[in-house]
Amino acid sequence: MIKNLNQPLKIQGLIGLVAVLVFSTQDLIWSAAYGFFIGIMNVLMLSLTFKKADSKAANDPKGGILVLYLSAVVRFVLLAVLFVLGLQVLGLEAMPMVLTFVAMQIGQAFNLKGKQRLTD
Repeated sequence: MIKNLNQPLKIQGLIGLVAVLVFSTQDLIWSAAYGFFIGIMNVLMLSLTFKKADSKAANDPKGGILVLYLSAVVRFVLLAVLFVLGLQVLGLEAMPMVLTFVAMQIGQAFNLKGKQRLTD
């Protein structure tokens, strides 16, 4: 479980803000900001999922794994919907949105430093 949500949020938030600032010099701030929003939503959902899976696994380990699998599907669908919403409904540029999101997800690797399992 992500015991300290502040650290991954800070690292990914900082990476996301740097990306937004870089894209703001090219007048693509709204697209990058929306990618930042999608990245933060993903981190928050991941944290919530680990908390639920951890509490479920205390009584039923298979139930905890099921929560993780189902949440992966839900997060995938939510991310797809958010990207389509940004591209089609809001008419934002794809490249800054996707690059900001991807950069923030690479920041998740800093949260895994020193861990043997994802749920440590």
